[in-house]
Amino acid sequence: MEIAKLFEEIEESLEATRKVFIKTHIDEDDEDFRSLEEAKLILENLKIMALDSLRLFSDHPSLESIFEKNFGKFKLIFTRDNIVQTCLSDDYLFPDSEEFPLPVDHKIDKQLLDNYVLSFQDWISQIKHHHQETQHLLLETFSLEIKHNTLSCQCVKCIADYRAKVREYVYQNQVETIDKAENSLEDFIVDKDIPYISHYISKLRKELEKGINQVKYRLKRGSLNKLDSDVKAHFKRKLGPSSEVGLIYRQRLISFFNGILSEEGHAADLISDNEYDRFFTQLGIGIWKPEKMLKREFLKLLKSVLALKRKDISASILREYLGQFWVHSPARRRKRKIFYHMGPTNSGKTYNAIEALSKSKNGCYLAPLRLLASELYDTLNDKGVATTLLTGEEVIEVEGASHFSSTIEMAKLNQSFECVVIDEIQMITDPQRGWAWTRALVNSDAEEIHLCGDHSVFELVEKILKLTGDTLEVFNYERKTSLSVMPHPIKLIDMEKNDTLIVFSRRNALKYKRDLENLDFKVSIVYGRLSPEVRREQARKFDEGETDIMVATDAIAMGMNLPVKRIVFSATSKFFNNKEHPLTHSELKQISGRAGRFQRFPEGFVTTLTKVDDGIETIRDALSYDLEQKELAMVGPDLEIFRSVNMALEENNLKTLSLSEFLRLFNTMNFEKPFYCVDLKEMIELAEMVEEADTMDSLSDAEIFGFACAPVNQGLIEHVQYYIWILNHYVGKKTILNEDIDSESDDIDYLETAIKCVELYQWLARHFENNYFSFDLEALNHNKSMAIEKLNQLLSEKTSKKCSSCGVKLDDDFRFNICETCFSQRRRGRGGSGSRNRYKGSKNNSQKGSNKKRSSSSADRFKGKNKKRSSKKKPTKNKSSAFKRG
Repeated sequence: MEIAKLFEEIEESLEATRKVFIKTHIDEDDEDFRSLEEAKLILENLKIMALDSLRLFSDHPSLESIFEKNFGKFKLIFTRDNIVQTCLSDDYLFPDSEEFPLPVDHKIDKQLLDNYVLSFQDWISQIKHHHQETQHLLLETFSLEIKHNTLSCQCVKCIADYRAKVREYVYQNQVETIDKAENSLEDFIVDKDIPYISHYISKLRKELEKGINQVKYRLKRGSLNKLDSDVKAHFKRKLGPSSEVGLIYRQRLISFFNGILSEEGHAADLISDNEYDRFFTQLGIGIWKPEKMLKREFLKLLKSVLALKRKDISASILREYLGQFWVHSPARRRKRKIFYHMGPTNSGKTYNAIEALSKSKNGCYLAPLRLLASELYDTLNDKGVATTLLTGEEVIEVEGASHFSSTIEMAKLNQSFECVVIDEIQMITDPQRGWAWTRALVNSDAEEIHLCGDHSVFELVEKILKLTGDTLEVFNYERKTSLSVMPHPIKLIDMEKNDTLIVFSRRNALKYKRDLENLDFKVSIVYGRLSPEVRREQARKFDEGETDIMVATDAIAMGMNLPVKRIVFSATSKFFNNKEHPLTHSELKQISGRAGRFQRFPEGFVTTLTKVDDGIETIRDALSYDLEQKELAMVGPDLEIFRSVNMALEENNLKTLSLSEFLRLFNTMNFEKPFYCVDLKEMIELAEMVEEADTMDSLSDAEIFGFACAPVNQGLIEHVQYYIWILNHYVGKKTILNEDIDSESDDIDYLETAIKCVELYQWLARHFENNYFSFDLEALNHNKSMAIEKLNQLLSEKTSKKCSSCGVKLDDDFRFNICETCFSQRRRGRGGSGSRNRYKGSKNNSQKGSNKKRSSSSADRFKGKNKKRSSKKKPTKNKSSAFKRG
């Protein structure tokens, strides 16, 4: 309702409203309330103020925030009930802020009200002038000398424009500095030695870092990271190994490396041009490192190259193995029937495959996620099919079981079945995990194999099955519900029950959960770091209507069947590795396909938030796009081929390969199409940690391989530290105890990480058959379930804003993500109490250097968490302090 019309209606009914107002109060003496004439005078002045404010907001929407700081929320002040109460009984024109007092014992003076209006209009003119003045300052006379707190206008637009200007200003300065350095280096490469050039680049990088740090407290973290990323990208373009100056410098370095080859007794042509290209690409801007570091990196390359050239034995064995590896599988003893259930999300393609599995005398379901394996374990047992659950972390055996429900990595390839179901077959192309789908498709020994997935890998599956000699029958499925893109984006306040908001980081998931709860929604939340049990419970609450809205990362794209009426994207791109990556058509389709549910929501809808640029067009393009056929199936190394290579080397009196050397060698091999090597980067890093810990070579090749395959989240420092603690204890043949999680903790970060660590403990204990692992399984599972229950409880509660450094609660309207105390401590140079200062640079340290040193503290992994936090600020132990074993 328009504000003018609202005031007219109130004025017309004011007399009757006054009578009702008086009767509904305990004291019905009308002398305690203003007369009708006085109320009308106040109403008239409030109307002028409201209309003046609206005109201001119309011209300058961002100034509404200034109004709110001074007087309160405009929409709350000028509601019917509040206007009437102000006219009849309130002591102020703006009661919330106690501005413009009204006489209580005396008659209302019209002149006083007129003065109030004039004063209010003066205030409007003043903030409008300040706003225009600030905008002119930012556009015409900006310099870094200007601090944001000196701006005469502090509205959200002016602050945002100021930060944008700061970022642009600094970026241009950094670009000029880099370009100038590029010109200087062209001369230095000819005239100066490597130490001089390295020192020059080191000074340049410090200068660039200083320029970034100069404005680090003026920009939001995301904007600061983007600035840093853009500067680094320009640095790489101008000074990277593929830049003009970089290509010149590479020749200088090759001369230096030839000297090292001569010292080591090798010919200068030992390293080929292609190997140098890969080496320099891997070094990146590290080509400007000091001589000592360059020599160390080159010796690593030399070691790797020598491994490749060990009479080509290793490579020849791998080529023989990889040439036609599918031929050697026991599954080639029979001609298998392959059924491809092909269709988009929400088409019911998996249902028929599961029906066939449940009717077979024995069989196995291979899931992409523990969550799905667990669901199918329940489903099959509920159907009366005795089924055992088999995952890396746990085994739940059922007496007399004829079937298995397992994660695909745990597939029982050494056992024959009547029926096997491989779910999400399009994952066969996944760079990290695709090997497991290839292995299952090639090696599953079953009469029938049912594949479930979209059509993007149909031609790829056909090629593989031609190699294996199996038959293929295709069943096409269509969506059981229609899917429509809404014509317009929506605001967060327009979210409705059964909506799912898609975000792309844990931080944004928690932020939007808090924002939606402030709009009185009950919210479920799902993101990657949550364990399957927590995700399942969050999904159950949403499914059964205990919560209104689901906030989820793209973890929702697979393995979660939810009653979603509408998918709402908060963004159409993800930010990782310091770069923004637009979602692919396949990803958008997969996530959008979660909208709609058979027999509950016959039509699903997709839209975006209004802040997403061209979001609706992006979604439309993706949904109308016919997915391209993918061409590469991933394959990975296994223990058998690792052993075969080293046996051959031993037979020829040659040094065997360490696992990390073998993996690097494997990564260089060419495979017969359509096969391709998976990304082995993380496995290589784990292998290096194991080799560094095993200084006495006490581990068997199977144990080394097992540790290198462990599910370690290398982006989570506490997880890596805990892994290293277990590794060092295992190498030292020490008992590895499991300590209880503090299931009473109110710290979400702590509980997430602690549960992840217990799951890693379970995986390693199961993989190594409890060798050196000492724990009570029943007690462990009970403690873990209590922690999961507590985490679900915390996630179901209203999320409060917290200091990103120390974790203390902040007011919802607090402007910053860090409390005043931590901010002051940082300004004084002591650093906040958060994990960023305590573990600065510790990600690298957790993976390199002395593992033994890191494992010196063996207690308090889950201890010391705050069980109940009072409203007063007090030091809070962060999640890192709970994992001191690393």
